[in-house]
Amino acid sequence: MTARDPRAATKVRTVCSYCGVGCGMVLDVATGPDGRRTVLKASGDKAHPANFGRLCTKGATTADMLAAPGRLTSALVRPERGAAPVPAAVDAAITATAGRLREIIDRHGPDAVALYVSGQMSLEAQYLANKLAKGFIGTNQIESNSRLCMASAATGYKLSLGADGPPGSYRDFDAADVFLVIGSNMADCHPVLFLRLMERVKAGAKLIVVDPRRTATADKADLFLPVRPGTDLALLNGLLHLLVEGGHTDAAFIADRTEGWEAMPEFLADYPPAAVAEITGVPEEDLRTAAEWIGAAGEWMSCWTMGLNQSTHGTWNTNALINLHLATGAICRPGSGPFSLTGQPNAMGGREMGYMGPGLPGQRSVLVEEDRAFAERLWGLAPGTIRRDGAGQGTVEMFRRMAAGDIRACWIICTNPVASVANRKTVIDGLEAAAFVVTQDVFADTETNAYADVVLPAALWAETEGVLVNSERDLTLAQAAADPPGQALPDWQIIARVACAMGHQDAFSYSSAEEIFEEIKRAWNPATGYDLRGVTYERLRAGPVQWPAPDAGGPDRNPIRYLDGDGPVFPTAGGRAVFFARPHLPAAEMPDDAFPFVLNTGRLQHQWHTLTKTGRVARLNKLDPAPFIEVHPQDARELGVGEGDRVEVASRRGRAVLPAVVTERVRPGCCFAPFHWNDLFGEYLSINAVTSDAVDPLSLQPGFKACAVSLAKVAAASPGDDRAPVAAGPASVFGLGDVPPPVLTEPERRYLAGFLEGLESGAPGVPVLPPSAPFSREHALWVNGVLAGMRSRVPQPAREPPADAGREVTVLWASQTGNAEEFAATTAERLTAAGHRVTLLRMDDAEPRSLPAADLLLISSTFGDGDAPDNGAGFWAGLTAADPPR
Repeated sequence: MTARDPRAATKVRTVCSYCGVGCGMVLDVATGPDGRRTVLKASGDKAHPANFGRLCTKGATTADMLAAPGRLTSALVRPERGAAPVPAAVDAAITATAGRLREIIDRHGPDAVALYVSGQMSLEAQYLANKLAKGFIGTNQIESNSRLCMASAATGYKLSLGADGPPGSYRDFDAADVFLVIGSNMADCHPVLFLRLMERVKAGAKLIVVDPRRTATADKADLFLPVRPGTDLALLNGLLHLLVEGGHTDAAFIADRTEGWEAMPEFLADYPPAAVAEITGVPEEDLRTAAEWIGAAGEWMSCWTMGLNQSTHGTWNTNALINLHLATGAICRPGSGPFSLTGQPNAMGGREMGYMGPGLPGQRSVLVEEDRAFAERLWGLAPGTIRRDGAGQGTVEMFRRMAAGDIRACWIICTNPVASVANRKTVIDGLEAAAFVVTQDVFADTETNAYADVVLPAALWAETEGVLVNSERDLTLAQAAADPPGQALPDWQIIARVACAMGHQDAFSYSSAEEIFEEIKRAWNPATGYDLRGVTYERLRAGPVQWPAPDAGGPDRNPIRYLDGDGPVFPTAGGRAVFFARPHLPAAEMPDDAFPFVLNTGRLQHQWHTLTKTGRVARLNKLDPAPFIEVHPQDARELGVGEGDRVEVASRRGRAVLPAVVTERVRPGCCFAPFHWNDLFGEYLSINAVTSDAVDPLSLQPGFKACAVSLAKVAAASPGDDRAPVAAGPASVFGLGDVPPPVLTEPERRYLAGFLEGLESGAPGVPVLPPSAPFSREHALWVNGVLAGMRSRVPQPAREPPADAGREVTVLWASQTGNAEEFAATTAERLTAAGHRVTLLRMDDAEPRSLPAADLLLISSTFGDGDAPDNGAGFWAGLTAADPPR
């Protein structure tokens, strides 16, 4: 029996590690002869309320990611700045890290130490990081990568409704009559939840999409409003103006459940349809249609994410959107409410643990005296220990202070800020200036690890236990399905051990994640409704639970918050939700003569964040293989740019050079680039070298989405500048082609370069990597397969075709994740064995009008909302054109 034998598989329920939808997964796990567990396959958990068995391509390829090479098996320690890191025992590295942090605190004070943490950590790890920072180190410098994605939504919720988080749940998608999706490409970034939305649309609901770019989500819209970048506030105010004008407000709800309405009519007078159309670029007729649909809907819900949040007035965007719900009374009832879509698997949990800014566990704040006192009792601290000023000024300011020398040490856990923070030069300057940088990650090669003095090896979520909280407040237990490599440890355990080594044994000597979770439950908050008291690990092993869950015997689903008797009572000072008059403001950085274009950034469907995980999965790299910059055809003509030309994208901060995609998906004067690719994949690929780090003054979130840039075609390199691979023949196979190679580790790359160099002068025969080559099993198989395909030839004796020579068959295939491709290959083999003459052809290599004269067998999967796979979309479009081939 081997670790790859499916007959040995057991099933472990867990949760997906990517976006905040929080899809349940079932992992097939086998145990090898050495006793180590390996994940063979990931499938959707049909019993999980977030996805009911569905998975996107990223979740479906989880087993590939878990098997990826490049994992940290020990600590890495750099003897001195500029030196290469060397392996070190984890115990020694933890002790040294604790000693160095203690030394810096003693010499420079607690604010000389900063923690930068992540929405990918477990709830228990997030809790311990904040406990250590605010309770025991005493620093006000703890920040999270949630500052980059959801801070504006969180701040807006608190102002408008009194507490963070959506008031409803995913069940609202099943009852809404109208959806307003604004600043969110759900189809690509939250695909499983988008499919649920589209099921309701097929049942008759209307979909309105607001976006400056024609996204995959916009393609499905009943009404698409292509708003000018940065004009969302004007549009939202204009919609409310029209709702008032059309008599679509709920006067009783406004009077009984809200405050601040008295200022709104005069304010809204400045946003008549003609003026809003002029500001936003959306036709007045479409504005009226959107308002009429919302006003006439029995139930309607809004969905948004980075398009509204990543703005210098992102908090105001959230307030203005919630204004629409309050005015129509469409909140806290099935099918209605504002619903922000979270970008990380436990960013909701981190916000509940208070892991950025002034937060304390249980949706509390250091700015509130009672909350400080509660946390001091929870953590066994003397009164007055937690600082009144225990809140920093956000991620950007934290790294600026680091660059200035105020922060001397930084501990970065489970995130990659060198690649992900706007105007990343600030991060690089900060890490270079810091006296001591510690990173904690699962993979050795990241852009941020390159700046670390110590790298601590962490376990993946599937290698340990811990709770993750999704966008609708579901708590799902991630259960250990595989064994961490080498000395890798769970994040919570590393944090606890460093804390103990710093002298805080009494508060951090935990034996399990479950013990930490039991402590977290004590942070329930009657003011906001946050309550986990009825949840246990034992209960979560049976399935997810949605908070508030005060009783162990209570229901698992608690879909609507704030209900009290005959209507909602909000956790504001007066118990009422609050209207805010938020005027339209221009972006912090507008186009000018030097930088005449507006850059928008975002994610692609089959990659995630900075490719630390998805960039190691060959099937995903095949679907989204490379970076690009989208440019409108009109702009491309004026710039002399053609499809695939290299384009320099420059701002006041930096530059990137990316291949052009000429498309009408972007507006004239605008461009779009995904932020996934960075230094590990080539020079000048990081779009966050360009983006703006101006921040929202309330949420402190950077305005990634509006950045003034110039575009210029980059001349092709001259022949003398080409840097060909060492062995031009075989090596080119490993770097080019339709199927990208796996992401090789540095030792694998170096070995392969030498191997290829000696190939031509070696012995005759088919070259094969020796068993001692420093390759993972999967990578060695791929390399040997390519070499065999290049060199292995079996002489075929000439033979006459049989009388019944079979038929000419073309097998035409399209596949999103590879399943249909594998089936097509198997089918072609069987047809050939049966005596037929078979051509195997991918759909995007075929033109419907010029198919060979042969029997045609089409094999294809569908993807998303019944759509064609990416590599079959063009062929399908040809068949469905106005004049299809006959």
